[in-house]
Amino acid sequence: MSVAFALFKGLASKAGAQEWAVSLYGGRVTSEHWEEVVTSDKVQYEDAHLVALAVDWTAKHYFNKALTLELEAQVGKYFGDQDHYEFNLPLVVGRWHRFPWQQYLATTFAFGIGPSYATEVPQVEAELDSDSAKWMVYWFAEFTFGPPNGIWALLLRLHHRSEAFGLVAENGGANTLAAGLRFCF
Repeated sequence: MSVAFALFKGLASKAGAQEWAVSLYGGRVTSEHWEEVVTSDKVQYEDAHLVALAVDWTAKHYFNKALTLELEAQVGKYFGDQDHYEFNLPLVVGRWHRFPWQQYLATTFAFGIGPSYATEVPQVEAELDSDSAKWMVYWFAEFTFGPPNGIWALLLRLHHRSEAFGLVAENGGANTLAAGLRFCF
């Protein structure tokens, strides 16, 4: 136990200011494929809801802190027509921090990818795509908006589980449109 605490303390001391983040978000599973979700003006929703908690650590800065490389771990719980837990880790995340309006509204855009494990085959995923699997590939696209130099931000996220073009499963996957809060420390 003391070894784990010492390791955590060592990582935290190396991280510096605002190198860790915790996000809490919720959303609803959609019927559409991800490209339809981002281009359609009418999104159809399923009776499946997600609440997720993510912990994020900034590992590296690039381009004078305009781009960060992060590692993220998530746990999610579904309600409604799906009732299982989902674990997404480790996720590799690239986050862009530099937009022209940063001094007025702190904005980031992030994309992350990694393995996903559901504690049971997700029922809605199986219904939408004729089958699914416990192990899938997970990716997300996210925007955050908050006060300049603030420790919190509103997040909008497309939460996506995928068979990765048949790489990990023949069928399955789903999209969840989500919103929540991200806290940096």
